[in-house]
Amino acid sequence: MPTLADFRFFRFIIPNTKNQFRMPAPFSNTVRKNMSNPVEVSTTNGQLWSISWVVEEEHPHRIVFTGGWRAFYEHYRLRIRNTMLFSYHQPKFLYVAIHDARYCEINYGRNLRNGSLPAIPAHGNYTVQFFAIIPVNDPDTLMLPLRFSRDYGRSLPRPLTLTTPTGHHHRVGWNMEPNGRIVLHGGWDAVREHYGLRDQWLVLFHYHEAQNTMYVMFFNGHTMEINYLAHAEPGTDSTCISYPTAPKSRHIADRFRSTNPFFVNPIVHRLPTRFLPNVPPLPGVYEDSPISITNERGAWTVQYTHYVGRTNECFGMGWCALATACQLRHGHVCVFERLAPQDYRLHIY
Repeated sequence: MPTLADFRFFRFIIPNTKNQFRMPAPFSNTVRKNMSNPVEVSTTNGQLWSISWVVEEEHPHRIVFTGGWRAFYEHYRLRIRNTMLFSYHQPKFLYVAIHDARYCEINYGRNLRNGSLPAIPAHGNYTVQFFAIIPVNDPDTLMLPLRFSRDYGRSLPRPLTLTTPTGHHHRVGWNMEPNGRIVLHGGWDAVREHYGLRDQWLVLFHYHEAQNTMYVMFFNGHTMEINYLAHAEPGTDSTCISYPTAPKSRHIADRFRSTNPFFVNPIVHRLPTRFLPNVPPLPGVYEDSPISITNERGAWTVQYTHYVGRTNECFGMGWCALATACQLRHGHVCVFERLAPQDYRLHIY
């Protein structure tokens, strides 16, 4: 199920799309009465485009980008077999990441802090984004792009843990073929079965090199993101968004019980500070977003942001007030339980 975005979907550049560009029918049928016209389209380098649209008269009444689309197309030198990942935030914003013919995201010199617009990544910052198409009649394996395999294959852990937007983890094995391409195998068949994935569906990967973490999202035959919660087993425990390494934190994480995703963060300062470092990428939350945190002592809003000089995110503005009110001290361990994309419950140990 989409988290912060209302919808995420892929579109392929095909012949005769230079002057107009059609949106998927399921997306069009849902938003055409409410989406602003023109709609604001932002790319991952922070550039903003205003694109007008019309609705096709014939069934299935799809939204078609017209005014401003050709300028966008030519500016980014779009070509047949390029792929675009759209993330819709109703009613007026679409964020887009563009991928090349090898299924890897094109880096246009990303500027994540241009204005107030959030960046496209669904899990915060990442090193590289790419996708793979599930092959026909091969339920046991999935090939990753050769470019990613050659650039990062030597540093990937075995097995590889795939994390979905709901915070669930799936461990899969992988091998490297003689040509250098990574192939997922042991455990991939269980992932396919669990989420009901079919041939020719898409799998989007976000790889965080500093954390050696891989996030995945799945897109159906209409190129729309699937509803993950429809495949969750009722009453089952969720897992850590990012598994801790410190012994005490790991002990608490192993014994914490909830059907919601959560993450664990130890307090290592003796006095409340202006920020909480080493916050993991949060599913469905963008950089510089407000996070609501509650417990029995009250409710606070803190800023989820990037701390200069570090690879991880942090809780910034608002954290000091929370830490003071909750009397957090060195040695405490905080468990942040995810109730909604930007709503967390705090447990203190």
